[in-house]
Amino acid sequence: MRQFLLDLIVKKRDFRDMRRQPAVTAILTLALLSGAGTACQPSPPPEHPARVAPTGKAQLPPTPDLQPILPPDRYPDGAYSVRGLLGAQRGSVKGEIVVRGVVATLHPCSLSEKVCKPAPYLHLTDGKTGLGKRLLVGGERDLDARKILLGQEVTLKGSLGTGTDDGTYFAPQGMLLLTPLPPPDPATATPPVAGAH
Repeated sequence: MRQFLLDLIVKKRDFRDMRRQPAVTAILTLALLSGAGTACQPSPPPEHPARVAPTGKAQLPPTPDLQPILPPDRYPDGAYSVRGLLGAQRGSVKGEIVVRGVVATLHPCSLSEKVCKPAPYLHLTDGKTGLGKRLLVGGERDLDARKILLGQEVTLKGSLGTGTDDGTYFAPQGMLLLTPLPPPDPATATPPVAGAH
């Protein structure tokens, strides 16, 4: 049969004759299909040896405690934690409050500067990592005079609000507006050094 097909191709017979002979056309079609079907059969994949589990026991570390250690809402001395203050009901926190936290970000401004851009502010968090809820603290230019350092645990006094009076900062979840420091006592203030500017 294949020889017949080769003869058709080599001798370039007229295929119009095959239309007149349906039996030849049927045989030719079957031969082409049977040859194509056997040539396209994929070979079966090679067999792999069965896997054997290794003997022994895995030595894994103990399971870590995934429950975070949360600070209390209020410390024994009455100071709020950042989480406790931001989670408190709005109407329940009135007047001057005390908040304790770790300084996560700090942007002070020297009192000698006339204009501070951006206005001085800091963020408090409950942990040394700086993760978790953050409380925006601002409203006063005296952050530099308070000797606050980045990463330091501080206790600050102020009132809970949603923005500064001048509109520089706005925090819908709440922010601590610092209580101003008392003016320095002139009797205890150090006199300026001669020649210092």
